[in-house]
Amino acid sequence: MSAGPLRNLVKSVLLVPHGALKNNLNADQVKQDLLTLGLNEDKASYFSKQWKVHYPMLARLAVGQTLMVNQLVDMEWKFGVTVGTSELQKVGNIFLQLKLVIRKGNSTENVYMELTLPQFYNFLHEMERAKASIDCFS
Repeated sequence: MSAGPLRNLVKSVLLVPHGALKNNLNADQVKQDLLTLGLNEDKASYFSKQWKVHYPMLARLAVGQTLMVNQLVDMEWKFGVTVGTSELQKVGNIFLQLKLVIRKGNSTENVYMELTLPQFYNFLHEMERAKASIDCFS
């Protein structure tokens, strides 16, 4: 077998556990995905048992790598209300301006965002989920 098809095969094999880790799948969900992809019952069961055993360590390693790439150092926010605009529907809308200070290696970078109130609550919900995941593994 030449290097090209072998490389594609290895990428495909690694894609399943990477996706399962990314989507926080449990052993039963991984088994169901493998069965859906056409793997036979015995191999899917074996893989799901191994997943159950090694998942906590894999998740901890994944979280550790993720946090090392972009570490949130500081955050500032300001609330505002739209008082004048050419669109009548937008007057009185509440918005939030965020300034995130992110450490990338040896330097820091400021990231600015402006969110509507529903976007902010969605962002807050995602941050709370991330914190819960980190707390679970530490």
